[in-house]
Amino acid sequence: MLEIWGRKNANQVIQVLWTLSELDIDYERHSIGTESGDLDTDDYKSLNPNSKIPTIRDNGFVLWESHTIIRYLARQYGFGNLYPEDPQKVAISDQWMTWSTDSFMGTFFPVFWQLVRTEESQRDYNKITEMAKQSAEVLKVLEGHLANNKFVAGDEFTYGDIPLGVLLHKYFVLDIKRPTMPGIEAWYQKLTERNPFKEHAMQPFGNSPDEFLELQTKGEKNL
Repeated sequence: MLEIWGRKNANQVIQVLWTLSELDIDYERHSIGTESGDLDTDDYKSLNPNSKIPTIRDNGFVLWESHTIIRYLARQYGFGNLYPEDPQKVAISDQWMTWSTDSFMGTFFPVFWQLVRTEESQRDYNKITEMAKQSAEVLKVLEGHLANNKFVAGDEFTYGDIPLGVLLHKYFVLDIKRPTMPGIEAWYQKLTERNPFKEHAMQPFGNSPDEFLELQTKGEKNL
């Protein structure tokens, strides 16, 4: 049975769990990244020397880095479906997967950090407002694409939708101002109708500020 290491509410772990569910793969999850030092044990570092999550082991094959894991799983178990046969659709899926971290996450992560990881008394609401505006500005690129496409690679859902979908769920549920973007909203609505998305991406994410402070004190990684 495939094994995955990581706590189920970590962003990158959610992406892999969603992928596994889309592929209907049975797996065993080892909850890790919840206690001080549990990512730094010799046993875990023998699997992932970076001491980060997630990591998978598939019939003895060990792999880390969430986007690489998603691509591997999609190609290995979903070729022609989750992983397109058309190399151009593969390239477009990869393009938007990279864009999700290289372009969108940089502006959105400070919003998430302030509203989810920071005690209310210490939040910088001016920064939240400014970064939310910047996030919306960056999303205009995705809006222009989804105005003419049902999913990021065209008419069919692919692995390229997964990292963006996890991030955009957070964008839509956090208490921030969001301009109307019909293309993105229609795409997001289609994601919410998928059972694997409901099961993993739409569950409570992160930790409460109090829980976060406790974990931070213990030295937890991969928040």
